[in-house]
Amino acid sequence: MTAKRDHEKNTAGEGHSGSRFLLWAAGVAAVGFLIYLGLNKGFFKKGPGMFPDANVLLFTLDTTRADRIGCYGYPNVRTPNIDGLAAQGVLFKNATAQAPLTLPSHSSIFTGTYPFIHGVRDNGGFYLEPENVTLAELLKPRGFTTSAFVGAFVLDSRWGLNQGFDYYYDNFDFAKYKKISLDSVQREGGEVAKAFFDWFKTNGDRRFFSWIHLYDPHTPYEPPEPYRSEYSGRPWGLYDGEIAYVDSIIGKVLESLREKGVLDKTIIIIMGDHGESLGEHGESSHAFFIYDSTVSVPLILRLPASNLKGKVIDAQVENVDMMPTLLDLLGIAVPKEVQGRSLVPLLAGGRAGAERMAYSESYYPRYHYGWSELKSLRTVTYKYIQAPRPELYDLVRDPMEKSNIYGQNGPQAERFIKELKRIQEQSSVQGTGEKAPRQLDNDTLEKLKALGYVGGFTSRAKLDRSEGLSDPKDKIHLYNKIKQAEGASADREYDEALKKIGEVIDEDPGIMEARQVRGNIYLELDRPEEAVEECRAALEIDPEFGAAIFTMAQAYRKLKKPDDAAAGFRRLLQLDPKDPKPHVNLGEISLVLRDFDAAISHLEKAIAIDPEHSAVAHNLLGSAYLEKKMLEPAEREIRKSLEMRPQIPDAHYNLGLLYEEKGDLQRAAEEYRKEIEIHPAAYPAYFNLALLCGKTGDRQGEFENFKEAVKANPQFAQGCLFLAKAYLDRNENFDEAILLARKGLELDPEAESAPLGHYVLADIFNRLGRWSEYREEIEKGQALEARIKKR
Repeated sequence: MTAKRDHEKNTAGEGHSGSRFLLWAAGVAAVGFLIYLGLNKGFFKKGPGMFPDANVLLFTLDTTRADRIGCYGYPNVRTPNIDGLAAQGVLFKNATAQAPLTLPSHSSIFTGTYPFIHGVRDNGGFYLEPENVTLAELLKPRGFTTSAFVGAFVLDSRWGLNQGFDYYYDNFDFAKYKKISLDSVQREGGEVAKAFFDWFKTNGDRRFFSWIHLYDPHTPYEPPEPYRSEYSGRPWGLYDGEIAYVDSIIGKVLESLREKGVLDKTIIIIMGDHGESLGEHGESSHAFFIYDSTVSVPLILRLPASNLKGKVIDAQVENVDMMPTLLDLLGIAVPKEVQGRSLVPLLAGGRAGAERMAYSESYYPRYHYGWSELKSLRTVTYKYIQAPRPELYDLVRDPMEKSNIYGQNGPQAERFIKELKRIQEQSSVQGTGEKAPRQLDNDTLEKLKALGYVGGFTSRAKLDRSEGLSDPKDKIHLYNKIKQAEGASADREYDEALKKIGEVIDEDPGIMEARQVRGNIYLELDRPEEAVEECRAALEIDPEFGAAIFTMAQAYRKLKKPDDAAAGFRRLLQLDPKDPKPHVNLGEISLVLRDFDAAISHLEKAIAIDPEHSAVAHNLLGSAYLEKKMLEPAEREIRKSLEMRPQIPDAHYNLGLLYEEKGDLQRAAEEYRKEIEIHPAAYPAYFNLALLCGKTGDRQGEFENFKEAVKANPQFAQGCLFLAKAYLDRNENFDEAILLARKGLELDPEAESAPLGHYVLADIFNRLGRWSEYREEIEKGQALEARIKKR
């Protein structure tokens, strides 16, 4: 990978003369192009660039197919604002995304490089590393105020796309979501636009580059009214409704530019990051295949004060072309690492030269299921897909890619095979390749193997091989069943989820993600031993499968094996040091083990990695300081967590503990009541409030709060014992007190509070004249006390 400083060596005259990975002409005839510019002074301004003073506004429309927009010929949706921009500018009919996934595709858009160069091959677990040069980084030092407004967590700043942006609006509040995942954490386009409007009020008078990412067409398809009513009732109608809603958001943004008087000074780009299968080829959504349904995207360019109105360009282009095109229009040198090609010659009426080819890939089947990756090259007329069973389509006669003519057109197939081989050979020299695992020392490796975290010594060799992998075409039905199982599990339909995932594993036991999904279901059903076994099976296939390591570590925590769980979380840190979750979990485990210094270290690291989403880490850090009697930093951290998430669990409870430590029992009681008000099932808060009531002589309050603690958690052993004692003190309901004391002892017979259960039973039996039982419980209580003292 080339370092960032290298791009500064380029000059405007050098352009982007670096390596080329596709078939295209050596260059447009320079003299002819200059003559064209001279004859069209009304279109292009003189100077280092055609629009050296323009603003730039980029819209990326997530999950948006080109063929579902009005100006691309689709009659069943209203997109007047997108259509209007196309009528005022240039529409590219054949634009191709480099990947059917959000993060890899946006990484290509902003770097102008293919995934095998920038290194982001999938969502999650991949980062756009700092050595990549982004469009924002090139514009910022040249006088642009840069801002970004993203609609989904998959583009959160933690993944690295924030490079070069003065302001990056992600700020996702995880507390709003029942399920936390890359797909589920998203926001409506109206919220994204509002963030832009707030920023634009104070920054719109400056020269700006702004990126607005609209995620709405992604599943679930839930457009707001009136689009829901207008587009429901027909197949994929709500998907169209989401696109219509996005169009309305674009219209509002354009109106804000018009009101500010900067619309005609702004280059506007509309482009999709990838499409959506909508049931074609057996795929309902995207990520799996790279047919045109998921990689053919809209690309519209509106230039200020140009005479390029309503121009349609048929040439094959691709998303990596956007970056060099903008730089060319602005008169900024294109870094030599860029594979994208400026589209300015096409805008100026030049010919494409040799037939352009567009590259796409999907590593999703390989990374998640151990099946073959897919790679493709596309021209205007043909598309080749490299797979275990190769595919070739005549896009003129067969635009839906239904008839594979690979075996019927040898010369065309050979041309694509040769070119893709050249690209792969070039990428093996210059690209990132597959991420190599960190080397482990033998002692660590043996321990991890013993715990099931490592299935063997092969590391990523199974994923690195290129032969013998299943063709995704043959596995789409299993992929769909896995997704159905995940959906059923999310809806708590666990029997159906186990049925579906069992069918998958029966047919193909080697699908690591299916094993991990079943492990998660077992975890939800409180069957941690079975969860461990499923994760072991997944890790036999790929010892670096992070999701299985995480699930297994969580299962070990449920099994009350903190050391084994910690080994898994440490392994995750080796695989991905930028992930804060292992540090948070290791912090919690360290608290349980009363290693408070280790807890503080891990939690501080988690906060440093992800300060925006660190409310839980701040609260746990407060707990660690509280255990060390460091009350001021404890209160600071707990209040920081409440500032970030006012309803975060346990924060008010921790403040109650803190005020008890300070001797302020009234404020402690207030904090416990706040915890209960926000979280009615907070049984520790009820329990501590009961103890406070006892200290202040409020026996009724003590009794009622012990009852609430046990009601909130019937498996709370200590609560059962203290409630039994409360009945004894009230000299009532001895039968209930006996049941509670025995239950508490059964739940945790060796707890420090367990002797209390024996003594309560002894007292009751004494009052009832049951002498032999009285003596038996006295002896048990004394023996247990002696064992506890020896610990």
